Amino acid sequence: MNSPTINRSKLRQEIRLLRKGLSVTRKTAADLLIHEQVKSYLQQSKLSHLGLYHPIDGEPDLLPLVAYLRQQQCQLALPRISPDTEGRMHFHNWPAGSKLQTNRFGIKEPEASAGICNKIEVVLAPLVAFSNNGTRLGMGAGYYDRWLVAQTPKPLLVGIAYELQRVDLLPAQPWDIPLDMVITETGTFSFPGN
Repeated sequence: MNSPTINRSKLRQEIRLLRKGLSVTRKTAADLLIHEQVKSYLQQSKLSHLGLYHPIDGEPDLLPLVAYLRQQQCQLALPRISPDTEGRMHFHNWPAGSKLQTNRFGIKEPEASAGICNKIEVVLAPLVAFSNNGTRLGMGAGYYDRWLVAQTPKPLLVGIAYELQRVDLLPAQPWDIPLDMVITETGTFSFPGN
């Protein structure tokens, strides 16, 4: 699957099929291990504002952690993609009890009235694949990369993935924002220098 010349579209398709092919039992067990890794990391970090994602396409499901995070007094935000064709994404506040709507990609997101959150310290981001040097392969639209490049200071980018999404070689594109770390069911991995 890995070669010096990587076809990112083909790799994206292969990894998504592997991820969707996880049995319910294996996915549930892996998600529980990821939850423990995320909790451990966040307990050390003492965050006040955290960016999450609403899972689709077999992504690790962090939603069972929401109640715990709110008990820790952590303000949560979810990405919202602008309905226009410019493809802008912003993180909007996600307070307890607020309603979510489904966007054109089938992803649940806060309503525009929830307001943009400009205080995010860490983003727990989905991904399709990641490499041992912290290169992240997303779904291909560049929403996270464009949002991150506009942030000052830049929040810590923590990828959330299953170990099966790790690849040996994934050359970065000029626009790719590298991961600071990744959390899988097998542990937390940092990428110094990113």
